[in-house]
Amino acid sequence: MIKSFFISLSILTSVLFQKDTLKLLFLGDIMGHQSQLDAAYKGGDKNNPDSYDFTYYYEYLKKDFNEADIVCANLETAFGGAPYSGYPVFSSPVSLASQSFNKGINIFLAANNHICDKGEKGISGAIEAFDSIGVFHAGVYRNFDEEYLRHPLNLRIRGFKISILNYTYGTNGFNVPEPYVVKMLDTTTVKRDLAKAIMVNPDKIIVCVHWGEEYSLNTSSNQIWWEEFFYKHGADMVIGSHPHVPQKVTYKESPAPLGDEGRVSRITAFSLGNAVSNMSVENTRIGIMLEINIVNNSSGRSYILPPKTHYIWTSRPYANEKNYSIIPMERYLKDPSPYPNGHEYERVKFYYNKFNK
Repeated sequence: MIKSFFISLSILTSVLFQKDTLKLLFLGDIMGHQSQLDAAYKGGDKNNPDSYDFTYYYEYLKKDFNEADIVCANLETAFGGAPYSGYPVFSSPVSLASQSFNKGINIFLAANNHICDKGEKGISGAIEAFDSIGVFHAGVYRNFDEEYLRHPLNLRIRGFKISILNYTYGTNGFNVPEPYVVKMLDTTTVKRDLAKAIMVNPDKIIVCVHWGEEYSLNTSSNQIWWEEFFYKHGADMVIGSHPHVPQKVTYKESPAPLGDEGRVSRITAFSLGNAVSNMSVENTRIGIMLEINIVNNSSGRSYILPPKTHYIWTSRPYANEKNYSIIPMERYLKDPSPYPNGHEYERVKFYYNKFNK
């Protein structure tokens, strides 16, 4: 018998939610480059995680986070303790996780190619950090027993039941230290996990996957193959990360019963790009904050509305602004005055028009 259960997700916001609609936000890669560490350092002992302030990342997304039930992001780093380091071997202060959670991200995706950067210490540090602050996570586990109980991540939120699965294509050549588990893309494993998710009868099954070719705006044949595999075996949505640039978001329109107009199925975001990083390769400063709304109709059936693609921009330290922040591009272009990077207006406009078309 498959033992699985749903965990209730508490929503700690001031917003009065619509009872019949579940709002989900997905962010791409939250990185931990050395320049980000330098900008976040506020003085004192550099080996103390409390000496770093990452809260400014989310200063301009308060409204978005407050209006969502789920805010999910790929936390692409390891937590191996001090001395902290950026690329190519990441080790971030645990304050990056705790402050991101306190600002509204309530699910972390941890199956990515950097989770083994610091070996056992980095993986155990990540899991301990997530558990200690009380944030849900998917993709890494202490052992197979824990993986069996926690994956898929089954959540019950205001009457909706959601199952989230998380996988990575690899770990940069680093072996996963025993007995830890990093969920890897493997046909037998994925098929088994999706069958396990189906057995608990969730409203929707969401596969979050680290895949694709870095810096490519085009989807690879491997991504297309896996996308069909996920859907063939029961997924409803596929949310991608790793290329560090935005790739296309697609969905299928579904025949709608009377009163359910606008329903869709099979939403795929091949890559959300970066949420915040110090990358300078073309197109790496623009990302996607993907909004998905799931609705329960009067008959008790759930369906998905068309996804909304909100483009975001990584603002970097400049002049009086000493830290990184994530800028909602459309709001910025309508009125740049509340934001720190007025000097980038034309650049932001160029990239917004390039991708929004």
